[in-house]
Amino acid sequence: MGRIKLLFSALTIFFGALGLTGALPYDITMSVMFFFLGLAMLANAKEKLDKGARQQAIMYGGVVVVIYLVLGYQVLSRIL
Repeated sequence: MGRIKLLFSALTIFFGALGLTGALPYDITMSVMFFFLGLAMLANAKEKLDKGARQQAIMYGGVVVVIYLVLGYQVLSRIL
């Protein structure tokens, strides 16, 4: 599970850096960054649930829901 979290965290940082340096448009990299951030938080929630920390897993799951709601709003606002 640690490698998956590391991969998603590294991809989040990578796309954030691409957006900040101007290599790619910021509105595209921000959406991709939020996607990988949500996946990293989901991996954290799964790890906490496996370790028996149910309350922390629920908290991470709530953060994932908020992140994906923001991502959905961003994508829909750009399309419409």
